[in-house]
Amino acid sequence: MNSRSALVRWLGALTLSACLVPLVAAQPPGGGWGPGGGMGWQAPAFTEFDLDGNGVLTETEFYQARAQRIAERSQQGYAMRGLSNAPEFSAIDRNGDGQVDATEFATAQAQHRQQRFQTP
Repeated sequence: MNSRSALVRWLGALTLSACLVPLVAAQPPGGGWGPGGGMGWQAPAFTEFDLDGNGVLTETEFYQARAQRIAERSQQGYAMRGLSNAPEFSAIDRNGDGQVDATEFATAQAQHRQQRFQTP
């Protein structure tokens, strides 16, 4: 490869990078295709729901954190599809002790994610 073709390739890569950086920077916090695009779904972290930071979720804490997340994502322009499919606290509290720990939360998220991507 001669130096001219190497320079042309380098300039092409630089130009492409300059075009892509603003597109990546313009992505909403959820990533993916952006609000309403369906690819931006990100499962919330357990810590986002653990409002008092004690390592477990109560039913009140769970529904309060969920309502906050829905309100925030709605304000960001995300489509609020599938809310009726969101799991109830009792479905996440696998051992029925009235609290959800990080393991129960992660298990429920994995099941919910799997259900989201199954075709009917």
